[in-house]
Amino acid sequence: MKREFFNYPPSVEVLKLLTPGSLKQNLAKAVRLWVILRSIYGDDVDEVKLELGEEFTFIQWRNLFFLDAAKQHSRDKAPILHDEECRCATTLNVWLFTSKLSVEKSKWRWSFQKYYSIQDEELENLLLTGVINNSPKNSNPDNNSDDTSNRQKSHRFSKLLSDGRLFPVTSRNLKDHDFQSLVNLGWLKKGSNQGKGNQDKYLKVDKFPEFFLATLEAVAIPSEQFTNEELSAFNNSLSQPINGVQRFFIHTEYIVHPKLYNRVELLQNNLKKIWLKDKIPLVKLTYQSAQLFQDTVDCIVYPVCIYYYQRAPYLFAYGQIPKQDKNNRWSKIDWYDYRLDRILKLDELQKDIDDVNIPKHFIDKCQGKYPPTPDDIKEKMSAAWGFDIYKPQELLVLKFNQYFYGNNIQGTERDEMFTKISSEQVEKLVTYSTPAASAEQKYLLSRIQSRSVNGIYCKVDYRANDNNIVMRLRAWGPNVEVILPWHFRQRMTEDVEATYKLYK
Repeated sequence: MKREFFNYPPSVEVLKLLTPGSLKQNLAKAVRLWVILRSIYGDDVDEVKLELGEEFTFIQWRNLFFLDAAKQHSRDKAPILHDEECRCATTLNVWLFTSKLSVEKSKWRWSFQKYYSIQDEELENLLLTGVINNSPKNSNPDNNSDDTSNRQKSHRFSKLLSDGRLFPVTSRNLKDHDFQSLVNLGWLKKGSNQGKGNQDKYLKVDKFPEFFLATLEAVAIPSEQFTNEELSAFNNSLSQPINGVQRFFIHTEYIVHPKLYNRVELLQNNLKKIWLKDKIPLVKLTYQSAQLFQDTVDCIVYPVCIYYYQRAPYLFAYGQIPKQDKNNRWSKIDWYDYRLDRILKLDELQKDIDDVNIPKHFIDKCQGKYPPTPDDIKEKMSAAWGFDIYKPQELLVLKFNQYFYGNNIQGTERDEMFTKISSEQVEKLVTYSTPAASAEQKYLLSRIQSRSVNGIYCKVDYRANDNNIVMRLRAWGPNVEVILPWHFRQRMTEDVEATYKLYK
């Protein structure tokens, strides 16, 4: 099979795919990886292309890439500016904007600022030094001034580029970090045998990583938008710097492990391609379910949309739900939210679905005139408090600390979600919701009648056993008390008791 050439220009989109995390923090490394890939997989007219075999060692690559490499590019010492013709003398700016595959600097800057909030001066300094928020002056790491020392300490994870050069790094850094990253990302393979002097061997791959190729194909597809209209308007209003200063920031916690970023990105792009079709097909998900204690199940579903919620992205789909009863897998067809990093595989089903076990009413609903849409999900979310829209609704009665309610509920969007009720109404709900003359009923009624009148009672429909609601109520701590349903109150009681035992 003929191997493809790595002749991709260093666009922001390409560089983002060469390093996990933020390109803003890892620009120098991403550009180095881009250069190294050209040296290994570039075409014959690429000035960086090296004459390497299908299997090679790092030392072989180093000796071909740099001049006087054995002397100047040692394992533990960064090279000085020893020869203007050596590639270690080339600056990051030159690699990006004046080499064979370079891009126009103004367009590249515009593209970078589309992804990252950064001032023009700050971006220029990033291109000069490789790190954020450093003055271009006196940026040489060999400078022994106190000012330089302090800046280096504050950026111990993002080393300043000496004179703006891209490769003033030790051979150990190149091998253990950059080449290892290429192995982790699927651009190289580790050889089974070691070379001379116990050197690791690297093997070229026959096909470039699928996540890279698939993502580049989908670059032209518009990125996801805010689902919250008010937040979207807020972002549009303040996303650009004001008088050269960025004043608006969004911080979101992301719990997906970095090693799974590529798989999640590939899934997202596969779904984009599916959603571009006039008729959206059914897909089969191979899913590792946390609810089934990490058991892996196959689910045939109709994919609808992606929600980012509570630190991770989820695919909302309609169809089979994860369950252990594989003999009766079609017993229930419903909505479900699949966390993207737990989807091990996604396969599009062919148009001529020949699986006779797929219920006709399911196919008719998904392939008919009115298939499931994101509006269906929004409607279900607005019907009850909670993210797990497939779970049943129940009535939840809460009692808030009056001061807490006034500062965190009243006057906010939550004010519309929670309905205030009187203590007399709570007593009626308790009487109606618990067995007559039961111990639970007597206990709750006595508690309500003996409590201070300063509390605020509220009711809301919620999704039963939705863990996101449990976590929210735990976070509110003693400022809120679950009155009904009884089983939920008992769960909160048991959780508090178990926590108390840890700290007793």
